[in-house]
Amino acid sequence: MKWSDLNLKDFDLRDLNFRESASWPPPIKIVFGGLIVVMTVLLGYFLVISGEISTLHQEQRREVQLKQQFEQKAILAAALPAFKKQLKEMQQTYGQLLHQLPSRDEIPALLRDISTTAQMDGLKQRLFKPRSPIRKNFYAEQPIVMEYVGTYHKLGKFVGDLGALPRIVTLSDIVIKPTAKESTLLSMQVTGVTYRYLEHRRFSGAAKVGAHP
Repeated sequence: MKWSDLNLKDFDLRDLNFRESASWPPPIKIVFGGLIVVMTVLLGYFLVISGEISTLHQEQRREVQLKQQFEQKAILAAALPAFKKQLKEMQQTYGQLLHQLPSRDEIPALLRDISTTAQMDGLKQRLFKPRSPIRKNFYAEQPIVMEYVGTYHKLGKFVGDLGALPRIVTLSDIVIKPTAKESTLLSMQVTGVTYRYLEHRRFSGAAKVGAHP
């Protein structure tokens, strides 16, 4: 039986023989041709197009990351002048603080200034005992154990006047108590600390302050 004599109503897929595809009825050829085209397109999609889409998604994610990095760098670039100005101000402040640290030769004069300030504020000195220096990184602390007697206002003025000295003096371990019952005088025990710059590092430290980044 020839395929050309076959009625499509009587057509059965099980009767197909791919060796005789040339003699298949035109409708059958069209159907199978369409299937081949569809399968080819699907195969091309999975082999080529899907890979291109995956690459496209990766590039889109990379674009977002680059945009975020650019925005961050733009923010830093805009803030750079302010950072440089702040750094310069910090260097100037650091240099001023260094100049407030006395040298070894200036420590005795500073101790006399503290005693003189107490006397001028009307305080009675009971104890004034410098302790051994405590060595730090680029400076040394010079503790001074002190005890003064005076009124509340005079003691307060003395504390304020110490802060106005040209050299840095900090106070700690402050203990204030009455000297006697029904007395207006108070006793203040305090540890004062002044700071001395280590001479062998003064020049290198000053050079770093004056250096530009």
